[in-house]
Amino acid sequence: MNRTRKSLLYCGLAFFALSAGRVSSLEGQVVERHAWKLTASFTGLRTGATAGWVYGPELGIRGDFGEHWGLGLRVALPVLDTESYSDDGAAAIDLGPTLTFSTAKSELGLAAGATGFLVADRGELIDGGIGAFIAGHATRWLNTRMGLTAGGTVRTSGGGTYPSVSLGISYRF
Repeated sequence: MNRTRKSLLYCGLAFFALSAGRVSSLEGQVVERHAWKLTASFTGLRTGATAGWVYGPELGIRGDFGEHWGLGLRVALPVLDTESYSDDGAAAIDLGPTLTFSTAKSELGLAAGATGFLVADRGELIDGGIGAFIAGHATRWLNTRMGLTAGGTVRTSGGGTYPSVSLGISYRF
């Protein structure tokens, strides 16, 4: 009888030790949330004019206010082109809500909203003004703060549609 009690006691202690240190499968999937993300990219914007594409930097900042929702502001400054007669470039400013799905190692996101084009006299965009945009991005996080980002955007304004692609880095804080 004494031997049976000891066996039951040891089995109970082993069960308790194993179950106390166990992490549920949902706890292992918790993603650390960062309220702000800053992105610096190099973008190519299809203008629809004779030069075709213009290139330049793109900067964006996004503030998250929920598990999936946020608000993003992005400025694209495609001022480099391939034609000598059109060196003035343009700027596109996007503002709108974002929807993101994140894991510890990656992030997928969508955004839509208003865009504004600033066009110079010899710029390659055919029209300026206010329009709309829709965008998507994918980020692969290299560590808890830095990641590589690839994205695509379609902007409309007046009579034109302007797709763009970008590749850059993201920093979350």
